[in-house]
Amino acid sequence: MPPLDPIAIVEAIATVFWTYAAIGAGEWLWRVRRTEASSHIPHVTDLIANLVPAMIALVVIVLAGAFFGLPTVVVVIAVLFPAGLAFGVHMSLNDLRDTAHWQGEVLRLALVLIVAAVVIWYRQLR
Repeated sequence: MPPLDPIAIVEAIATVFWTYAAIGAGEWLWRVRRTEASSHIPHVTDLIANLVPAMIALVVIVLAGAFFGLPTVVVVIAVLFPAGLAFGVHMSLNDLRDTAHWQGEVLRLALVLIVAAVVIWYRQLR
């Protein structure tokens, strides 16, 4: 197995966040479809409201990187964007569920790690 360079490590971390965001978004869509139609727009608004802080941080980092001429801003963006999506989806799922069950969180995390490991293996280690 070849050693992983720093870019491959960043890509692997971003892959885990992208996978968590995708699986969480799937669960969020499934839960929203099960609610009454009149509550769909408030749920979408809640999701957008949970995504705003991460996207503001992303814009601030991009502007700071452009202002100060930091070459590593792209690397930070590669991790911050999917992490912000994962955070926003996770918070919206918490708002959407009546009660949080740790079993569901463990199951989602296990699924994320399995899918992300397969993607990382396929893209980097194959």
